[in-house]
Amino acid sequence: MYDNITMRVIGTRALGLRTPIIRESDDLVAIVCQTVKEAIEYENVQIHNGDIIGVTEAVVARSQGNYASVDHIAADVKAKFGADSHIGVVFPILSRNRFAMLLKGIARGVKKVTVLLNYPADEVGNQLVTWEDIDRKKVRPYDDCLSEADYRRIFGEQFL
Repeated sequence: MYDNITMRVIGTRALGLRTPIIRESDDLVAIVCQTVKEAIEYENVQIHNGDIIGVTEAVVARSQGNYASVDHIAADVKAKFGADSHIGVVFPILSRNRFAMLLKGIARGVKKVTVLLNYPADEVGNQLVTWEDIDRKKVRPYDDCLSEADYRRIFGEQFL
């Protein structure tokens, strides 16, 4: 039925490999090579001609010491908007491990921050509230725009 020479059944596949924690000035090339060797040896991963090994920009930046601290973010926000400003953060992706630190830096740089959250879930599907809670509370997420006070009155302090 299938001609094995011309038929491709499997498309792109991605594997996440676990490395040690990367720190500034670590030899990233050596760490990646060692990790790939270990994956081949211990996990029976097969590497083929044309395969691509990618490294996230966050790992590269960390090994190069190319990242902003909370204090750097605060100083930058303060310089751009002024310490007495009220700024807004619109539809952040809450599951990103960097968001809490970014928000902390932003908050240090200005007087007030308003965070506008998409609900019932952010754009990648992380839910603030469950569909069951929305139905139970008779909220219409595609019509109702909730203030913070409304949200807390309806859903309480829960944050999923």
